Amino acid sequence: MNAKHLIAAFAVLAANGAAFAQEFVEPGVNFVSTRTRAEVIAELKQAQADGTYRVSDADYPIIKQVGTPKSRAEVLAELKQAQADGTYYVSDLNYPPLPPAGTPRTRAEVRAELEQHLKAHPFGTVDTRYSGS
Repeated sequence: MNAKHLIAAFAVLAANGAAFAQEFVEPGVNFVSTRTRAEVIAELKQAQADGTYRVSDADYPIIKQVGTPKSRAEVLAELKQAQADGTYYVSDLNYPPLPPAGTPRTRAEVRAELEQHLKAHPFGTVDTRYSGS
């Protein structure tokens, strides 16, 4: 019984591998260049000179710097300003920033509101909006 299972498993694996086989295509067949060798070498030298030539995939995509870089003092000033006005966030838990929820009420105002609600809706009454009655 084990031999049958082993043969069946091997047959499934062999059939699965054959499904991924592809025809080999010779690179460069019927390729016609639109530029001369000298033009390509000139482009390479220009890219090396202006810093856009990269050898590694780690540098892709090439992002050119726009504008002038900020000084350390400018960055620290922006950080202090963001911390002061509450727009500095350190994690995903508080992103996106939400505006404050209404005006804060005092404990006395909340108690007065509760007393007013309890007078209007004494205990034991059912709010039919939520009970389905």
